[in-house]
Parts: sequence; C-alpha cells; structure tokens
Amino acid sequence: MKIKYDKVLCFFAHPDDETLAMGGTIAKLVEANVHVKVVISNTGIASRRDKLSEEDVASQLQNLKEDCSKALCNLGILHDDIILGEFSDNESDKHTLLELNHWIEPILDDFMPDAIFTHHRFCTNIDHQYCYNSAVVATRPGLNFNIDFYTCEVPSSTGYLKPTQFEPNCFVGLEERHVSAKIKSMNTYKGEARPYPHPRSGEVLKALAQVRGSEAGCFFAEAFMLNRLYPL
Repeated sequence: MKIKYDKVLCFFAHPDDETLAMGGTIAKLVEANVHVKVVISNTGIASRRDKLSEEDVASQLQNLKEDCSKALCNLGILHDDIILGEFSDNESDKHTLLELNHWIEPILDDFMPDAIFTHHRFCTNIDHQYCYNSAVVATRPGLNFNIDFYTCEVPSSTGYLKPTQFEPNCFVGLEERHVSAKIKSMNTYKGEARPYPHPRSGEVLKALAQVRGSEAGCFFAEAFMLNRLYPL
C-alpha cells in the first residue's frame, strides 16, 4: 500500500486490538506525518467481572486505559487522538447496532478521515463483529464522503473461527523498527500480552510480520483486506 492519506481512523473494539492488528502500520503512518486517530469502543475488562470485585474491575480498567495511552504514545499517537468508549465488553449484542453507529458517526463527521481500518467481518469476537458492521454503515458513501475501508487480522482472534475467510489483498511493508515498536507497545499491555508461543507474544508477532512480508516481497509487513477504495 502506497501511503497517500492525510488522515486515518483506526476503529477497534478493545485496547490492544489496534496494536495487534496494525501497530507497525500505525507507526509507519505517523512517521509519514499522517494524522492517525484511534477509536476504541469497548473497555476490555467487564467480561472478567465474575472473577473480580467491583474495586478490582475499576482498578484494572484504569490500568488498562493507562497502558493503552502508553502503548499508543510509543507508536506516536497523541493523547488527544485516543477515544475510548464505554460499551460492554464481549457483550456488544446487549446493545443495538444503532447505538454503536450513533457513537462512531459524530467522530467520523468531526475527523473526516481518508481511510478507516477496523476488524474483519468474520472475526471470532462479537465486539469485533459489531465494530465491522458499524463501520460499514457509518462510512456508507455520500456526497464528499468517500472513505477507503480496510479490515485487519487480530492475532488470537481472527484465526480462531474456521475457515477464517481472512484473505489479505493489501500489504503494508514495514521496517524492523516498526515491528519492534509494535512489540514494545503490545508488551505495555501487561494484562494482555502473553509468553511464547501464544499468538500475542512478541515472538509470534514478529514471525507473523515475516510471513506477511514474504507474501508481499519484503522482510516485514502487516496484511489487510481492502473492502472499499476510491482511487484518485
């Protein structure tokens, strides 16, 4: 993918999804002076409430928000370009899709991105599926409103639902520094990063970047599916 954007919006369900899916690409976009905004709809803690007290949930949620800010800062994202929602974690189906649409649409109208990156349609997690469906609706074409649309793979989620139906047709070539920034940011999420051979380990993230790079004719890459494109 040749970088031709001025503004890119990354729309994901949980803190860490953005780093797993496109941390290297975010770092590369920021490096190229693209204005990147990261929008996250669900908190990522409440699904564990059966094992935690209310105080523990509140504490872990605060820690997660701080980890998210640090992780994205490492990728070059400013604090003002991070938006965190309060939708139920792993319970997006408790909400109507219209609620999520009404939340994301004003953000899109205000930011007016050239492109949006979000979850793959058939990702395992219900929150990921809601993000995709909402993004499709919220970015429907209109007069002077044409947003290129990409979907991402999230290691430890996208590949669990077989067949995955994630067949990348777009690749962002990365330098090793971009991959290193991605791994460093993922390790900032202390409650989400895992040791090797888990898909969220640094070793596997680097290996996946090498595999995607080999598919694209370069050393490292991240892979996407291009759903909608408006060429010049």
